[in-house]
Amino acid sequence: MDFFDDLGGDFVARLREIHSATRTTSDGKATITFRTARIEAEYDPEVMRKVEAGRLIAIPNIMGVGTNDSFSIYEVADLYPMHYSMLTLDRSQPSMIRKEFMSLIDAEWQKGSKSTWIEMVAAPTGYVMKVEGGLPTFLRKNIAPLPGAKVSLLSRELIKKFICYAPRGNNDGDYTVGKLLGVAEDEIPFTVNLEKLLHYHVGVFAFTGSGKSNLTSLVIRKAVRVCPDMKVVVFDVSSEYGISLLDLLCDAPSRVLFAEEISEIDTMEAAEEYYRRHVIPESLSEKREELIVRVRDLFEGKKVLKLDLPSRETLKISAYRSYGGLLEILSGLLEEKYGASAQKVIVPAVMAKIQGFLKRNGIDEGARIGVEAEPLLCEIDELIGKAKLREDAAIKTIFYNLRVIIGEGEGEAEDGYTVHELTSEIMDTQEGAPRVFVINLPEVDTARSLCADLISNIFRAKKRSFSLDPRVVFVFDEAQEFIPYEKKKEDGTEYSSLAVERLLRHGRKYHLHGWISTQRIAHLNTNVLQQLHSYFVSTMPRPYDRQLISDTFAIDDAFMERTLLFQNGDWLMTSFKATNTQNVPVFFHALNNEDYILAAERR
Repeated sequence: MDFFDDLGGDFVARLREIHSATRTTSDGKATITFRTARIEAEYDPEVMRKVEAGRLIAIPNIMGVGTNDSFSIYEVADLYPMHYSMLTLDRSQPSMIRKEFMSLIDAEWQKGSKSTWIEMVAAPTGYVMKVEGGLPTFLRKNIAPLPGAKVSLLSRELIKKFICYAPRGNNDGDYTVGKLLGVAEDEIPFTVNLEKLLHYHVGVFAFTGSGKSNLTSLVIRKAVRVCPDMKVVVFDVSSEYGISLLDLLCDAPSRVLFAEEISEIDTMEAAEEYYRRHVIPESLSEKREELIVRVRDLFEGKKVLKLDLPSRETLKISAYRSYGGLLEILSGLLEEKYGASAQKVIVPAVMAKIQGFLKRNGIDEGARIGVEAEPLLCEIDELIGKAKLREDAAIKTIFYNLRVIIGEGEGEAEDGYTVHELTSEIMDTQEGAPRVFVINLPEVDTARSLCADLISNIFRAKKRSFSLDPRVVFVFDEAQEFIPYEKKKEDGTEYSSLAVERLLRHGRKYHLHGWISTQRIAHLNTNVLQQLHSYFVSTMPRPYDRQLISDTFAIDDAFMERTLLFQNGDWLMTSFKATNTQNVPVFFHALNNEDYILAAERR
């Protein structure tokens, strides 16, 4: 294996210095230091064309002195041509002299000169390449490189070995999400471990129009293909995924759920209404007729359903019919400023009995109170009976009324496709059960309520089943609507944020995973961000957003600034699990999800 590539002898470079830059963090409470390598390469236009941001380089370090078998791996963040005369050219000199200097400099770019060079800025990856027995191995160590040492470009084969996941067999295409940037003269497919990518939670951060939905849809369709036990639930508040996943929804067992009925008197009319309810990518707008024909297949397959959702008021009432709701009511009695002191003494003992009952019986706080609570209520009645309380004490009224509503039963059965049925189908592991669920809920308040309710239901179902199957990935498009930094009870963000936080904190052990997609990272619940192990970042125009990403995910500022030059579909990815090496920034251009939809239309 050739370890290095000198571009046919054109690339000749040496390390000049290691530069340190310290700044305050985005919250202003601490400082952070980044160290970058400043490299000088001989000026050659071909080198400028062939070396881009993201290219991996090797620099000899102190461990390889005398043996030349140890190299620190760095990654190019930026490069630009330099001329010796530019260093002393400033506005203190007369205009005519500056113009004459610039004319001379311009001429030397064309013919070449020993006064020119290429200035390269590279950041450490935190890895060292050790050559033993003629074979390279990569170790996670931060060893200082040697100033003045020769700098080498890693070869194509070594780049793939360092970054790309190598699946078993010859099915690289199923794991390919794009092509690596930084290697202009060649295309290297970027493959990731999709199972680990999703298992450890993912965040996608980019400005509007950068391709968040395109990337999300691409990864979903590939994950469904390579992970047969995986199911995907998309909370689609922007009405995009019913089209961007159209081929997958048609070909795989699936459900597309709406809060409002779509008339099915005529499947073609229903398909046209479905089409009107979605945001159509510009490249697909000319394929209207072909798309509608495919949408009609969804209706003929009975995959498009109306989801019967309880009103917000009903959801609030249901919350107080749960054990957690009961504990919340009791804690409210303790907070009453003018409440009876005798009652406040007995409340903690009652709450302790409830919590002990839940722990002994393995019941979740979100579970609805039913007849199984009869022994608990008898214990509490006995405890309250021993206490000296007034007849109209609030705690007595609470448990008297609780017995009344339990005695009335569960009420009338719900009609249509309910959240209970949705939960059952998500948990269904039988062959032919739906694997992809797109929940189209433009009303954000409703989406938040459903998010909290559904995640709670799935957790309970997982605990009851004593099985890790199936894997379930929850996709939160426009995540700032579900997990905002400032949470409120009134709009439901407190419940949805707590539910998503619980999913990302505890979901992995139950094979429940999260995918967070947003353009407003500064407005997100920071507890959720800390649970992510893989991040995709594209253009973020606001400096604060870039700085926050850099601080939160330990990405060098030099890489974050480079994202401002991204084209649509360009991404910076770092992952602790999905690539061969941990937390190494990878520049890549994603495959176009829309090509898969169009290919399906042609079939």
